[in-house]
Amino acid sequence: MENIFFDRKELKYCGKNVIIGKTVRIRYPELVEIGDNCIIDDFTYISTALKLNGYNHISSGCKLIGGKNCLIEFNSFSTLAPNVVLSAGSDDYLSGIATPLVDIRFKGKVQYGNLKIGKHCIVGSGSVILPNCDLEDGASVGALSLVNRKLPAWGLYAGIPVKFLKERDRMKINELEIEFLKNSII
Repeated sequence: MENIFFDRKELKYCGKNVIIGKTVRIRYPELVEIGDNCIIDDFTYISTALKLNGYNHISSGCKLIGGKNCLIEFNSFSTLAPNVVLSAGSDDYLSGIATPLVDIRFKGKVQYGNLKIGKHCIVGSGSVILPNCDLEDGASVGALSLVNRKLPAWGLYAGIPVKFLKERDRMKINELEIEFLKNSII
């Protein structure tokens, strides 16, 4: 299946067994690295540097934004449910004008940063993660949540803004990974 917006050869790196939907839009393909066994579903928009380290899934309708100077990185076995927004750059919505121009004289106070999604993280549908709000290994976010701070490892979080709900079973999840890799034919 050929993408209608870019050629895979333009990507910084593309591993094996990678599926990229026909309608995925990548604004800066030269800044995107996709490891082995990854899927990016249709109607996803990426306008920042991105590194998928393997066994990642970005579901349909997700937006990964921030511009050329920001990086969003996923460790393995992490996924985004449909319609998640990862924002490595955000305006303050107070002092600038809405313009697509790169000239920052017209923008409001803009916050740029990076986002790191740890290993075994899951982000639920419709959630938004703001700049510099990393998810440590095993942190998961319930649907329709707002992440406005770094989330500690192996917890389940949800709400606007997110609050800790309960611990995830780190040992069981790591055992499942070992079993999966042992039996994987990918």
